[in-house]
Amino acid sequence: MTKDFGDVLKKIRIDRGYSQQYVAEGIMGQSAYSKIERNEIEPTFRKWLAILEKLNISVDEFRYILNQENLTTKEKLINTFFSLNYNHLDDLKQFKDQICAYLKEEEDYLLRDLHYACESLIELTTTQNPEKAQFYAKKIWERMEKFDKWYLLDIRLINTILFIFPTDVATHIGERVTAQLIPYQNLKEAEILLINVNINLSVLLIDDKNYPEALGYLEKVFPLCKKYQQYNQLAIAYARKGIVLQKTGEISEGTNCIEKAYAILNAIEETKMIRSLEKEVAHYLNF
Repeated sequence: MTKDFGDVLKKIRIDRGYSQQYVAEGIMGQSAYSKIERNEIEPTFRKWLAILEKLNISVDEFRYILNQENLTTKEKLINTFFSLNYNHLDDLKQFKDQICAYLKEEEDYLLRDLHYACESLIELTTTQNPEKAQFYAKKIWERMEKFDKWYLLDIRLINTILFIFPTDVATHIGERVTAQLIPYQNLKEAEILLINVNINLSVLLIDDKNYPEALGYLEKVFPLCKKYQQYNQLAIAYARKGIVLQKTGEISEGTNCIEKAYAILNAIEETKMIRSLEKEVAHYLNF
């Protein structure tokens, strides 16, 4: 907790129009809650969660409000990495330089893995050689596979390099990811991660011409994309389903799926993504 913790709670409470008594009721006494807002005491974790629930605000949103002016260099690097477009080589190289500068001053396991992920993605983009890219990706996996438990940040990292591995390894990792996400059912971040993992696995399986298994992963994606309004991913899933159906002889239904993908992207004015998806469809239908 930072020294501004109580100030943020107070601001949210006042913005909501709630009294201290209302927020504290059923959690603690009003006098104790008042001390929290004055930064005199800190609540236990469970009571903090209960207060946030009473204020109708998520943990992520609270942390964002609390830390938006106080992010550490490490937190900024992590946020930057996961917001990168991994197809933009210059952005990857610039970020790699930033993270190298940090690691010269202080060693950190997670940031070291982000560095390896950058190296892997840069290698794949510049050389188109999966084996060279896998050299760095394997360094991340060698550390991660020893853990019995993965947390959401671990899974986000694994997902960025999943498509770099051979299909059998990626499928094995994907199965472990799915199992690790079971305790997070109905948590938005976890289910969006599951969408991304399944979509990444589908393209590897399409590469291997394993169309039935690719379709199985894609079918898992549709309800989650609709639930969370992930329209970009929904379009990708429809396009890849269309590829699979056309490659397995269901030409008309496959064409309908691909047209549906373009219609979604047109509706949300994702013109760049339409061009990218057109290239992918053309590649696989001529494969």
